Amino acid sequence: MIWSTIIFLITISILVTVHEFGHFIIARFCGVKVEYFSVGFGKKLWSHTSKKGTEYTLSAIPLGGYVKMLDGRNQPLNEEQKKFAFNHKSIIKRTAIISAGPIANFILAIIVYWVIFQIGIMTYPVKIAGTIINTPASIVNIPQGAELKSIAGIKIESWADVNSALISEMGNSDIDLSYTTNSDKLHNKIVNIKNWQFDIEKESPITAFGLIPEQVAIYPIISAIVDNSAAIAAGLEVNDEIIRYNNQDYDNWNNFSQLIKKGDLITLTIKRKNEIFTLNLQPKLSVNEKGETVGIAGIYPSNNTIVKQYDIVSAFVKGFEQTGLTIKQVTRSFYQLVTGVISIKNLSGPISIAKGAGQTASYGIVPYLFFLAFISISLGVINLVPLPMLDGGHLLFLLIEKIKGSPVSNKVQEVFYRVGFILLMIIMGTALFNDFVRL
Repeated sequence: MIWSTIIFLITISILVTVHEFGHFIIARFCGVKVEYFSVGFGKKLWSHTSKKGTEYTLSAIPLGGYVKMLDGRNQPLNEEQKKFAFNHKSIIKRTAIISAGPIANFILAIIVYWVIFQIGIMTYPVKIAGTIINTPASIVNIPQGAELKSIAGIKIESWADVNSALISEMGNSDIDLSYTTNSDKLHNKIVNIKNWQFDIEKESPITAFGLIPEQVAIYPIISAIVDNSAAIAAGLEVNDEIIRYNNQDYDNWNNFSQLIKKGDLITLTIKRKNEIFTLNLQPKLSVNEKGETVGIAGIYPSNNTIVKQYDIVSAFVKGFEQTGLTIKQVTRSFYQLVTGVISIKNLSGPISIAKGAGQTASYGIVPYLFFLAFISISLGVINLVPLPMLDGGHLLFLLIEKIKGSPVSNKVQEVFYRVGFILLMIIMGTALFNDFVRL
C-alpha cells in the first residue's frame, strides 16, 4: 500500500504539474501576468519569485497545484494592470489559456506513447482458439485460428486493443470486425450486439463477446540461459531444442518445468545444429517466496511473442494515433457512463487509481508508462466536461459570452459553481464508495 501511495503521488504530481504548466505557458504567451505557480497545496516548502513577478512554489501536499493569474474580478486594477489581466484579454486568448491545461495532458500522452513505442512493446498474434456458445461471436461463426485485424475500424495488434475496442462499442446495435484465416484471406463480419449486456466488473468484454484467446505458443527451444546456472553446468546452449527428457518425448513446457522444480537429475535428449545427443541436468535447489525448496535450471524457452520497436519518427506518428484513439475511447466511456450503458459502479476514485499505479509500476516501466498516458488523457477529457469548476465550465461561460456579447454575470456564475460543486462532490463520493467496496 505504501508503494502504491508513493507511485500515486508521483503520478498525480506529474499530471497536475503538466496541466498547470499548460495554463501557465499560454497565459504568459498571451500577455497575462501569472502571480503564482504552485505544485502542491498547503505549507510552502520552497518558493522563488522571478523577475516577471511570478512566485514559483513547491508545497507540502502533492495532490494538485494551481496557477493564479492577475484578474480584475478578484481585485481592483489600475489601467496599467488591466493590460496584463486575464479578464481583459480577448475571448480567443482566454479560450486558448483555459484549453491549454487539457491540451498539455494530451501532449504528455503523445510524448509518453512516443517513448513507449521506441522502447518496444511485446506482441503476439491475436488469434482465436474458439468461441463461447450463445454469444455474439459464436453466432457469426468466427473460425478457430482466425487472427483478428480490426474491430470497429480500430487496428488490432494486441488483446488489450480488443478489450478497449469492445468496451467502446457497448451500447451500439452492431459491430464490424475483420480477421484473416490460414489462407491469409481477409474476412469481414458485422456482429449484432443490440442485446449484448454484461457486468464489466465481473466479466471480461472478450469472454462476454464470446472469444477464447489463443495462448502464447511456447517452444522447447532455449532462448536464454542464466549465468552460473545448472543449465551452464550441464552444457546446454542457446538454441538447443529439447526433444526428450527422462526417456519420454517432450510434451509441453509446463510439465517440463514442474519436473525441474522437483530438483531431481534429468536426462535430456537435445538437438543442436542437426546433431542429437544426451546431457544430464541437475537443477540447483533454492527457496522461493513461499519458503518452498524448488529446483531451478536457469533456462528460458522460445515463444511466438515479438518485441515491436519503432524508429523515432514512426514512434511519434504511432504515439499521436494512439493518443487520438484513447481520447475517443475515454470520451465514449464517459458517454456510456452518463447514458447508463456502463454502470455507475464502474466509476473509480483515487484509491483504485493508486492501486493501479502501484501494480503497473511493479510490472515494469512500459506498463506504468501506458498507465500514465491513459490517466493523463482521462484527466484532460474530464477537465473538458462543461461543469463549473472545471476547464470545460469556463469554456462554456466564454461560449455564452461570445453568443450574448457580454460576460456571464457573477451572480449566475456563482449559482453554476455551487451546482457544479455539488455534482462533483456526488461524483467523487460515488467513486470513493466504489473504491471502498472493491477493497
